[in-house]
Amino acid sequence: MMKTRDNSFSILKAFAVVLLVLLSCTPWAVVADFVGMVAMPAFFLCVGYFFNTDHVGHPAEYVERRVRQLYFPFLKWAIALLVLHNAWFSIGLLSETIGNAQGMVLHPYTWHEFSQRLWSIVFNMSGYDEFFAQTFWVFRALLLANIGFLVLFILGRKISRFENDKEIGWAIFTISFLAVLWQVLGGLVVTGVAGGGYRELLALFFISCGFLFRQYRQSIEIDWRTYLLCLCVWIPFGWFYPVGMEAQSDILHFIALPLPAIAGFLLLLGLSEIVSRYQNTASRLLAYVGDNYLCVTAFHLLAFKFVSMLKVGIYGLSWEQVAAHPVVGGGYWWDFLWLLYLIAGVVLPLLVRQVYLNLTEGRRWSFGKWGDMVFDLLLLIGATLLKLLKAIALGLYNFILNFFRALGEFLKASSPKDE
Repeated sequence: MMKTRDNSFSILKAFAVVLLVLLSCTPWAVVADFVGMVAMPAFFLCVGYFFNTDHVGHPAEYVERRVRQLYFPFLKWAIALLVLHNAWFSIGLLSETIGNAQGMVLHPYTWHEFSQRLWSIVFNMSGYDEFFAQTFWVFRALLLANIGFLVLFILGRKISRFENDKEIGWAIFTISFLAVLWQVLGGLVVTGVAGGGYRELLALFFISCGFLFRQYRQSIEIDWRTYLLCLCVWIPFGWFYPVGMEAQSDILHFIALPLPAIAGFLLLLGLSEIVSRYQNTASRLLAYVGDNYLCVTAFHLLAFKFVSMLKVGIYGLSWEQVAAHPVVGGGYWWDFLWLLYLIAGVVLPLLVRQVYLNLTEGRRWSFGKWGDMVFDLLLLIGATLLKLLKAIALGLYNFILNFFRALGEFLKASSPKDE
């Protein structure tokens, strides 16, 4: 019999990238606080989990593969957004008066600025558009952390005192932890790395955590008690001290991040393993999203603009408000436009990617196949919303019914006739 592919980690990455998109469009700050601790670290933990020690014997092939998977897509997409930057102003997707919540606005590039950003993109993996390419640092962090982990692992193999790969993993864990600690305590920067290298060192740390988790996976019993413990770690941090993979950090933020990040990762893994047991359309769609999480990471902010146009029309706002980053403010949570942002941020980049693949590879686009997949996805979302609305309506009905029943009993008990 053919062995069914285990999609649990692909589904986990799908959940992580959905949380990343939700982080950019949620109207609730508390939701952003919770998901911000998990979304990005989960990607690096997955990388470490799947690191194959056979690559140590073929480092050139490993580096070449990572360059093709990370640097070339970054280069292609960052340059495309750079070329289109000034055009966004002419159609209102960017504005010189409206920007993000922190008051930052962008301006058209001069030839000198364009040239400098192009050089930075090519040689430093920086200089990209601050709004539409806001998450492109992930490509640089993944590439440098991958190569750094490989180099340290090769060095570990050359040290005779390390008896096995677990000990090398612990050594890399310790080195990366101390490196980040030294950096944040001393206010240091990694010369030549955009942003100072904090995210890259932190990515290396999480990759080592993922690698160690793989080494001990079979000997660790993970059950409902483990998930309860993870909730007890994740919820207090998200409520009282939310942290994330910011460009720069201090000692408290760094120390506070690993525990809730790993706890959230384990919770997502448990949920993913449950979903992967059902070989249906929903699980296959989630696996597809997870396998292409970098595309969603790169283009969800640009996809938001289609919903921003809709929101501007619904609320009668000026067209210039479309340029608000990442989403148009105002409105109400119950108008569910945040949900449209979430759907557009995930679905549109993948649809455009598939169209591009079909056109460039000379294949005939199967409208029926992709139409069925989109239809199934919409049915899944619709069914989930209906169940949610039904549960809310039933809860309100029971509350009102019990309230009036209790009120009637109270009035009956206090009636003068009974006295």
